[in-house]
Amino acid sequence: MNTYTWTIVALDCKINEDNLQDVVYNVNWRYKAVNENDITVETFGALLVPPPSQEDFTPYEDLTKDQVIGWLDAGLNVPAITADLDNQINLIVNPVDITLPPPFEN
Repeated sequence: MNTYTWTIVALDCKINEDNLQDVVYNVNWRYKAVNENDITVETFGALLVPPPSQEDFTPYEDLTKDQVIGWLDAGLNVPAITADLDNQINLIVNPVDITLPPPFEN
């Protein structure tokens, strides 16, 4: 069974937007999978998030990792990303390709 971990690398913000301060518009992320033998693979990306309304705005200093991960869960195809990471681990454990030297002298 693989375990998965989000890392929030950086949050790009508008300094002022609609009378709100430090409004996040882009989340830079990493998503890591580790299997029981500590084989680790990782992918990364960025997600543009829509501007908040006055009612649902959370001040920057009050944002939590869980809240930002919620944005990622809502905006990304996490099952597809997870399946890709699982496939990468499977190919490490059960390779289908190999690089060999030529069977002749150069």
